Amino acid sequence: MTEETSKNGKKETLKIISEKATGLLFDIITEIPGSLYSPIQNPDEKVKLLSQRAAWKSATVSTSLSIPAGITGILTAIPDIAAIWKIQAQLVADIAASYGKLALLSQEAMIWCLFRHSAAQLLRDVAVRTGSRIVVQKLSTTAVKALLAKVGTKVSSKFLGKTLLRAIPAIGALGNGIYAYMDTCEVGKTAAAYFRALADNEVENNEKSGS
Repeated sequence: MTEETSKNGKKETLKIISEKATGLLFDIITEIPGSLYSPIQNPDEKVKLLSQRAAWKSATVSTSLSIPAGITGILTAIPDIAAIWKIQAQLVADIAASYGKLALLSQEAMIWCLFRHSAAQLLRDVAVRTGSRIVVQKLSTTAVKALLAKVGTKVSSKFLGKTLLRAIPAIGALGNGIYAYMDTCEVGKTAAAYFRALADNEVENNEKSGS
């Protein structure tokens, strides 16, 4: 196999993974999960616990799923990343509910919480900072699809490189588990900061209106 053939094969694989990832992302984003949690006072500690639980769950999923060799094996790993995204999306919803802001969990807010830490440059038009608060912009369906396509490509590139770790069974599984754990922790931090700021802003506005 020539070097050019290898490169073309990798590009084609990346394209297929990117398309699958984008489709999965759109499905997850358009079906915002509900939550069994209710608003509580001082939810910060509860949110930390939720993030840790979700992180361990993501790590377990990523570690337990193995990939056969070759391109077919890589493509069958897509359910791995989909399962982790679903865990992370549920975490975002649970955090929003804990702060009493589940009704404000829009598609754009979900995208921001899931990928702000890994694709900040792509999300620069999604949210703007006003003082201590992040304001998420409303996007058209076309804009959301275009954004998810870019995110899908970026995430797929990382994912394709990460699958190479699995060539070393024990180390690869451990490495992927650690990556999933840390990634989910970052999602939790972003979601907590976002919905905490919304809750704090509501309290400030209520205090001002009552004074």
